[in-house]
Amino acid sequence: MTPIKPGAGESHTVAPVKAAHSPFPTWSLDEPLAAGQAAAVFETARRLRADSQTGEARKALHGKNLVLLLAAPPGRQISPLHRAAEDLGARVAEVRFEADASEQPDIGALARLLGRMYDAIDCDTLPPSTVQRIEMEASVPVYAGLGRDDHPAKALADLLTLCEHASTADSQTTLLFIGDPQPWRSSIFLSAARQLGFSLQLAETRRPEAKELPYVVDATHPPEWSLYAQGRLIEEAFRSENHRCVIQTVLLDTIPRA
Repeated sequence: MTPIKPGAGESHTVAPVKAAHSPFPTWSLDEPLAAGQAAAVFETARRLRADSQTGEARKALHGKNLVLLLAAPPGRQISPLHRAAEDLGARVAEVRFEADASEQPDIGALARLLGRMYDAIDCDTLPPSTVQRIEMEASVPVYAGLGRDDHPAKALADLLTLCEHASTADSQTTLLFIGDPQPWRSSIFLSAARQLGFSLQLAETRRPEAKELPYVVDATHPPEWSLYAQGRLIEEAFRSENHRCVIQTVLLDTIPRA
């Protein structure tokens, strides 16, 4: 799973898993979600959403610096991670980075320099070998595409959205997941849904009776997922807001604060 390295600060909302090469714990795909982990993320995300209405959240990472290492030139559209960090008061830089570690013979020295300049680093679509090398050397939190659609943060944000359209999330609440349950994002989503008490049904393709079920996730066209509650498509604006808040939860949990 994406390396996410908690630093000093408040209690962690992302369960730690030991890493041999790093002084920081990591969030690993090989490990199931810890008991209560999804609920803890949701609690913080909801608080951040409320704080954003008062402007209080903008002070949380004031004075902190985040760099986004991009394999392609920065686009005109601001990424969800960029926006989420700025909304917490952090300064964000986007830097073009050579994706091939073999073309970066001094990548260790560069990672150490970035670690001195910035409080956290996001590696976007850089290869895992490059991310791991940066993680070993930087001594600050390192993320692998925290704002991307295929990151577990997006899966948890989608589940939060469904929970907020549900009257309750107990054994009577049926959720149909359509698509491959094996990929990174899907496995985190399904693990968290079980943790929260949803009764899961899995299907490879959409079934005629799907519209009769309370909650449906159509993941047949990744990275775009469609969420339905009571037969109605959930608006993207609501999902985007929750995605921002979950990203912010990870940032606040992992970036050391004075």
